[in-house]
Amino acid sequence: MMKHLGWILDLYHKPGYMVVWLKKPDGRCVRLIDRWKPKLHVGGNYRELVDLACKSYIEQCHFVDKFERAGDIEKTRVLEIEVETDDEAAKLANRIQREGKYSRFRLYDVDIPSPQVYLYQKDLFPLALVEADEKDDEVQWNLRDSRETIDYKLPTLREIRLEVKTRKTRKIRTFEDELGSLQIKHDDGEAFTIDSGSEGEKILGLVDCFREADPDIVITEGGDSFIFPYLARRAHENGMLDRLILGRDPSPLRVYEVQGHSYFSYGKILYRETAARLLGRLHIDGHNAFISADCGLEGLFEISRTCIIPIQRASRATIGTNMTSLQLYHAFKKEVLIPWNKNQPEELKDSEELVNADRGGFIYGPATGIHDQVGELDFTSLYPTLMRDKNLSGETVNCKCCLTPRSRVPELDYNICGRQIGIVPQSLDILLRRRRSYKKQKREIKDEQLRDKFDQRQSALKWILVCSFGYLGFKNARFGKIDAHIATCAFSRVFLDRAVALAQAHGFKLVHGIVDSMWLSRPEATAADYEALCELLQRDLRIPLSFEGQYKWIVFLDSKTDPQAQVLNRYYGIFQNRTLRVRGIDLRRHDTPEIVRKCQRDMLAILSTADDSQEFKTLVPQALDTLREYASKLQSNSVPLEELVITRSLSKNPGEYSHKVLQAIAAQLLKNEGGSVHAGQQVSYVMTIDSSNRTMTTAAPPELVDDNTVINLQGYVGLLISSAANLLLPLGYDKKSLTASLA
Repeated sequence: MMKHLGWILDLYHKPGYMVVWLKKPDGRCVRLIDRWKPKLHVGGNYRELVDLACKSYIEQCHFVDKFERAGDIEKTRVLEIEVETDDEAAKLANRIQREGKYSRFRLYDVDIPSPQVYLYQKDLFPLALVEADEKDDEVQWNLRDSRETIDYKLPTLREIRLEVKTRKTRKIRTFEDELGSLQIKHDDGEAFTIDSGSEGEKILGLVDCFREADPDIVITEGGDSFIFPYLARRAHENGMLDRLILGRDPSPLRVYEVQGHSYFSYGKILYRETAARLLGRLHIDGHNAFISADCGLEGLFEISRTCIIPIQRASRATIGTNMTSLQLYHAFKKEVLIPWNKNQPEELKDSEELVNADRGGFIYGPATGIHDQVGELDFTSLYPTLMRDKNLSGETVNCKCCLTPRSRVPELDYNICGRQIGIVPQSLDILLRRRRSYKKQKREIKDEQLRDKFDQRQSALKWILVCSFGYLGFKNARFGKIDAHIATCAFSRVFLDRAVALAQAHGFKLVHGIVDSMWLSRPEATAADYEALCELLQRDLRIPLSFEGQYKWIVFLDSKTDPQAQVLNRYYGIFQNRTLRVRGIDLRRHDTPEIVRKCQRDMLAILSTADDSQEFKTLVPQALDTLREYASKLQSNSVPLEELVITRSLSKNPGEYSHKVLQAIAAQLLKNEGGSVHAGQQVSYVMTIDSSNRTMTTAAPPELVDDNTVINLQGYVGLLISSAANLLLPLGYDKKSLTASLA
């Protein structure tokens, strides 16, 4: 028997067993093999299940008792079938459905990735410190760590950054280009370049470099979409694919078609690249990562540990997928089966009930214009806190087990289960507690490095919590239900109404309110007065509340399309400490070109020196001088190309657009040059003038801009004017008057 102490770095399933890589305290990595197979479950009529168990294509199976649905009082006897791989589980499930005419059998635990199920079953989590006893391809695990720990210790991980340059035959790089050079940058700043020898020699040089450096983390920009598929194809072209081993596992990097998938999420079409795995190492692709891009590796590791999802998967997964893993864990521990295809409809409602129920959160629109001395109060994680404290989950709202419930939803009279805590509230509890602890640590400690670490961790948890409410009403959420979503809104309205009433009773006026935030004013009110109000509301409502600060002035903006319409989340203002806060303006948009961003930032820097609304108005002419300076730079053609780049997402494939919007034109040009472009991907372009029609604006990817390209400079001046109008429209400066002022 071999004993190993270390942190779980990576794990993946191979037919019949799980491979787990441990990072040992001395820096070495060890590969452990544990005999283990995934299982799926089938529900249905008992006799039909017996017949199914006798089928020749069903090999290893037996009956077990499980809860088929969250909220069930009694277990159901279901058929448990052991399979070799996840792919086999999906194929078998499809066959069972076909032979059952898509109605006789209910399938469970089909599409949960094996590494996650293994972690749930073994009570482990990524980067957990464990002691492993290995004997005869079996591992006994002894957990020496806890997901509850805040100041957990992580191993020192070796990082490298990989960059690839090709000898381009076209204006953009393609898979057919010959390999030019490879550069490896170590985390200590040392860089190593491979640029000599044949293409095959360069590839083998990379393999040697990986073997010698033995990195734990490989960071790339475009590793999933280009770098690793490209290297695999070049190795294949040179007849040496079997020697391209970049992971710790002795298996070569495989060739695959770079074909991710487009999907619809929260009103947008998004695109996800196929992940390139380096087995035994962590590959983090900056172009295909959300959590680590926004919250760093510390945030990624926190999500992976807390939500019990392998690091490689967590780095590329959506917020909803990461959060779902935590819910699946709690379901697994409760012996609740995970439905393959969710089929839980909304409760039937008559027209009157729909009007009462489907009202959303608390909203009080602001009076557009500039306001002095306004205080902002935010309920900390209001919706997740309500979901946890009020036990709001798909199976607990309008449960069938509580005939005389102790708790009901206000305004709607839905009953809330008092017999069991729901899976969603259980999952939210650890997220809320950990984030609160990290924020407390961040406030109290003085070590800047530790503060940054805790800030990254709490920020990552915040993303999960922000998503949790919307996901509760998402049609594909495993344990969500629209009635629970509606119930959360009902509670929030009651809490915000109560908070506003208490504030008004103490002399404050509501300037603006939206969902979980309030902007209040009171003549001569100080920060201490707002802090006292916060304490009063927290005691009364028993919900965490924070005083964000008091603005010297704040501007609530008009709608871009209808100046008479109120806009709930477009404003900018200056706190007493001169910190600028902006929401919903060009500076915050991802598709704003840098020239517009810089102009708006400089205009705000001037306006930020004002102490009140009167001073603000006197500074407007000076801010408009800044607008003129930037417009003059454009008109004199003295702005670098990179400051003109606009980046937008494709809602369709390039050829599917009936009206040629600029991003679609740019995408088609990339495709013509051999590039791969799909719906959901972001496309960068600059506005140009059509050479055949000087009055028509078109677009070109920056890679394809040459001396013959005519940039539409006046179009960029128009964007500058639009951004200035976005700031100053409440004060009477519209696009027409601003355009005239530049003439």
